[in-house]
Amino acid sequence: MVKNILITIIFITCIFANVLAQSVDDYVSCGLKNSPLLYDFNNQKLAGKLDSLLLLATFKPQVNQLTQAIHYPSGTGWGYDEAITNGGTYSSLVSVIQPLFTRKRISGQLQTIDLLNQTLKLNTKITILDLKKSITSQYLTVYNDFTQNQFNQSVLELLNKEQKTVKALVDKGVYLVTDYMNLQILIRSQSIAISQSLIQLENDLALLNLLCGISEKQEIKLVKPDLSVQNNYGAENSPVFAQFRIDSLKNRNSRQLIDLNYRPKINIFADGGFNGIAPENVPHNFGASVGVNFSVPIYDGKQRKLQYEKIDLAENTRINYKRYYSSQYKIQFDQLKNQLNMTEHLLGEISNQLTEQERLIELYRIELEKGLVRFLDFITVFNSYTATKITCLVTEVNRLQIINQLNYLK
Repeated sequence: MVKNILITIIFITCIFANVLAQSVDDYVSCGLKNSPLLYDFNNQKLAGKLDSLLLLATFKPQVNQLTQAIHYPSGTGWGYDEAITNGGTYSSLVSVIQPLFTRKRISGQLQTIDLLNQTLKLNTKITILDLKKSITSQYLTVYNDFTQNQFNQSVLELLNKEQKTVKALVDKGVYLVTDYMNLQILIRSQSIAISQSLIQLENDLALLNLLCGISEKQEIKLVKPDLSVQNNYGAENSPVFAQFRIDSLKNRNSRQLIDLNYRPKINIFADGGFNGIAPENVPHNFGASVGVNFSVPIYDGKQRKLQYEKIDLAENTRINYKRYYSSQYKIQFDQLKNQLNMTEHLLGEISNQLTEQERLIELYRIELEKGLVRFLDFITVFNSYTATKITCLVTEVNRLQIINQLNYLK
């Protein structure tokens, strides 16, 4: 009887994962699809393309139309000097302005926009990694609750089935009444454990659904994640490390833009229309003009030098952060690898412990049939086995959690 109970428990705990449906990939896909932050990043990418077009548009010919009519009233002893104002001005002009030699300016500013877009893409990648890591971690938490709840239910079902058999053996004097009472206490304890694990399962599942943006309540059916270490050590492969490279390019680009501001600027312009001082002469004052505008900065209070110093400070900060990050990344990676090795070693020990406990239970089964040991002793051994099994389930999930941290280390 005891052997059949043990075999059935092991069978159920080994196969129940194969009949489940919802995988971690399903939740990850749903979480990425429902993320408002990723939606925001996508719109920012589209806005970045528009920024490039807006920049190019500013260096194209700018055409403006201005119409104005100004009258300067005057009287005896007051009013503007008519030699200056001519009494009034009337004009309507269309002007065109075209900057010249702008290739380097356009290139520098386009590079600024491109670097912002690279940062945006990198932030998108980091957000995706963070979401995957968080969802996977919470999924593993729910899966841990789920496996324990399933195992506890399987144990309870089997204990309930054997209750009548044990009662019959008590009536025959094979076991004591106290043995039967201990079995009833074990059944009640198992029911309490199931209720507790179910509450925890519902709470953790609610957090998982919240993280993935799932509003409807679905049946709890989870698949054990098949996780393996995908991240070989290399801080330079981390998206955070890539941000240091982009920041370096930003500092270099800022220096180039400063230099461009101190280069000569040349614009050509033209206008056409009418411009006169008397309304009656307007039809006779149509004309046009062309010209060139040339400007070059001479002295601005050493602003260029001060801007260089700010960029140098930013670069020094970047280098210091990069050095610190590389060191911290290696420390975290080594710690997680060490934890993974110890956890896998622990799982091996627990597996050996389960094997020995199964053999011990088999020996107890033989001796129980001969009345050589008390039923209470068997209950103690059986409780120890179930506790070890729960420990095995928890340790396996811990191993998967460590792998998840390794794969999304950044």
